[in-house]
Amino acid sequence: MKKIIQNKIKNIAIKVVEKIKYSVKCDRQKVIIGGVVFLIVIFLAGVYYLPKRFEAYQLRTHFYKTTEKLNAITEEQANGDIGGQCDKIRNSAERLYTVDEISTEINNATNGEKIKLIGKSEDDAEIKPEEYLLLNIKNKDTELLCFNFNKRVVVEGNGKLEIGFGNFNDIEGNALSLLSGQGKVHHNQIINSSKTGIFATAGQWEIYGNIIKNNLSYGVYGGYEASLNLFENAISDNGGYEVRLLKDRKVFD
Repeated sequence: MKKIIQNKIKNIAIKVVEKIKYSVKCDRQKVIIGGVVFLIVIFLAGVYYLPKRFEAYQLRTHFYKTTEKLNAITEEQANGDIGGQCDKIRNSAERLYTVDEISTEINNATNGEKIKLIGKSEDDAEIKPEEYLLLNIKNKDTELLCFNFNKRVVVEGNGKLEIGFGNFNDIEGNALSLLSGQGKVHHNQIINSSKTGIFATAGQWEIYGNIIKNNLSYGVYGGYEASLNLFENAISDNGGYEVRLLKDRKVFD
């Protein structure tokens, strides 16, 4: 009787051990299968996503060395359009302003008021290299013509601005920084700045008729939030690329 009981206990123990082995084997198989499936998913995701990511990067940053596709003009053509215009504009103006008076006039204007300022032919104010002219054009509509800018200009605020027939020569830093707003930058000479000629990080701007050359970095830089319409500019001999535009789409096809 004792032997029979021992045999039954032995059989039960054997069955329990076999079930444990089977369970462990199944768990191992599940882990292996799960791992294989996971690796396959990662591989397929990489095959699909990485090329898209790389393509998106290619389409976002555009370095542009030549300007033919931006309807470029020669420097001689640009000079022909610029020459003599400021004499006519100044002769018809009631008052001429210095560069240092611009900010005050803009700040004193009422919201929505049209501001038109004509620059003096000479502006010999002595400046320090760290100085810059900050123009807050929020809710303003400003037109600046024929100024000889002797310091870098920074534009901010959601308003309208037109800068035309101006000179940005030998500026320390980015000659003209457009941080927001909208408007036109036309028929200016932007030459020999220590960084970029026009540095636009945001806003909507038409940029045309300008001579942009010999700037140490880019001629024109446009950030992701900047919408720039460049045409009929003479852009040459800048230290970096003539134009660098950051966009989520191709712009030079």
